[in-house]
Amino acid sequence: METTTKHLGHECWDDGSTIVRAEQVPWTEWALPGTWFKLLDYDRNHSYTCILLRIDPDAPETVHKHIGAANALILQGGFSYEHGTVREGDYMCEAGGVAHTPTIHSDGCTLLGFMHGCVVGYNEDGSVAGVVDVDWMVEQARANNAFRHLEGVPRS
Repeated sequence: METTTKHLGHECWDDGSTIVRAEQVPWTEWALPGTWFKLLDYDRNHSYTCILLRIDPDAPETVHKHIGAANALILQGGFSYEHGTVREGDYMCEAGGVAHTPTIHSDGCTLLGFMHGCVVGYNEDGSVAGVVDVDWMVEQARANNAFRHLEGVPRS
């Protein structure tokens, strides 16, 4: 008898271990136009988040900077930016403190991202447009009923 994850729920244990059924977590609008995320894990003490991020093909090019390193595995599609092009199956690490402007490919992009620190978005004149941190992502996910899988998980 084969068991599929479609019929199983999320699981968490007292020690903080979790199993998240990502397909059961609703997509939540992220900070930039044409972007959506699923919060899979977080740790406030280390300003850490693990997310699925979906970027529409027509998402505008937006200058942003990761204050800490950002790591990603490209699951679908891809994008190009100052350091080259990444496509499905590629893994990348963006150094903290580096601003960049990605151009999303015509098939969009879905990635598994690990962020250490906040993300700062910039206006065209170089002024700060906004800051996305752990608390912002938790609040957005909660407001979209996309946080239940993490409600009972011991976190800092």
